[in-house]
Amino acid sequence: MQDLLPLLLNGVGGAVLGPILMKLAGGKGGLGTIMGLIGGVVGGVGVGQATGFAGFDLASLMGGGDMMRMLANLIEGGVGGGILGVLAGKIAK
Repeated sequence: MQDLLPLLLNGVGGAVLGPILMKLAGGKGGLGTIMGLIGGVVGGVGVGQATGFAGFDLASLMGGGDMMRMLANLIEGGVGGGILGVLAGKIAK
């Protein structure tokens, strides 16, 4: 379960932030939550890998610890879901 927790948090972050950013970008339709969830997992893993390669650790910048790691996973998922939500909003427009 500990291995799945970051992916679950990425998905939650993407599912929450993705549809919000899609609506702000002018997108329509019911794909916002689905795209946000998929984008949260995929984008969150991608953002996590990119920050790892760059030597940039978001959780340690926020003070370290397990709670900050969870918050960093939510933020990374939100960024991934937001990007995919905005792209879906532009395509649907």
